[in-house]
Amino acid sequence: MTSPNVPVDGPFRITVVPLPTGVALDVEGFAHHIVQGVVETLLRDDAYADRLGELYEALPTDPHIVQAPSDLPVEQFVADLVAVVGTRLPVYGLQALRLAERVEQLAAPVVAGLQAAKGGAAA
Repeated sequence: MTSPNVPVDGPFRITVVPLPTGVALDVEGFAHHIVQGVVETLLRDDAYADRLGELYEALPTDPHIVQAPSDLPVEQFVADLVAVVGTRLPVYGLQALRLAERVEQLAAPVVAGLQAAKGGAAA
């Protein structure tokens, strides 16, 4: 059974909490899944492990050095790892509706208050 603040309990739990200007979605289980995927990729795929070692070796000794975009292999490495582990967070069936309802329930009053404070300007 889900609670109002946990409209999604699987496959990855999503908690919705109010913020002064909207809502926050806590996706700790999904983040854990992603990090575990990255670690497993580094451990089982020598190409990624080698690239990580090369990145470490290539760290600039001067922390103030400005690097050109072509000198930023970390960004490409991160992009490649993201492609391996994926970015889609599945929300199935009625849980999708519960998530939408909870976000709307918490965000609607906040948005209305922000619009009123701005003189009715659309968000």
